[in-house]
Amino acid sequence: MIGIMPKNRGGLSPRQQAFVEIFCKENGRLTPTECARQAGYKEHSATAAASNLRNPKYYPKVVEAIENLQREYADATRIDVVKHSRELARLRDKAVENGQLGPAVVAEFRRGQLGGFYIDRKEVVTASLDNMTRKELESKLKEIRDNNIVNAEYEVIDSVESEHKQLK
Repeated sequence: MIGIMPKNRGGLSPRQQAFVEIFCKENGRLTPTECARQAGYKEHSATAAASNLRNPKYYPKVVEAIENLQREYADATRIDVVKHSRELARLRDKAVENGQLGPAVVAEFRRGQLGGFYIDRKEVVTASLDNMTRKELESKLKEIRDNNIVNAEYEVIDSVESEHKQLK
């Protein structure tokens, strides 16, 4: 079947379209002049071409194409909960297939975090040990030891005694 195929996309010449694609794909990693060179503009006119192509007064269709393609890239890379969860599930399944249970567990754990099944809890304690009396400090250390440490030994040393021992 013979059909009419458009020569260019959106009324752009092949070089203009190439510039749009390179410029958007590189996203600042190349200068606009280098993008113009790679799109086929001659060395001596690449700087002017790059500047003019991005000027809506001279090339409104090119500027519009750049904006549209940048929007497409932004939409394609946007993260949403469902998409992110599916990707983590895919990575988990791939890890399981390869016998990599550690990475599979991590991916599943991250999916659980995303779903709100795991909550990181952090506490900020503003009490200062400097403001505690020796008796309060010993009591606090005993409480910590009794609740958290099994068979641990500790000793409370006065800071003056400690400094004196270090000097010896």
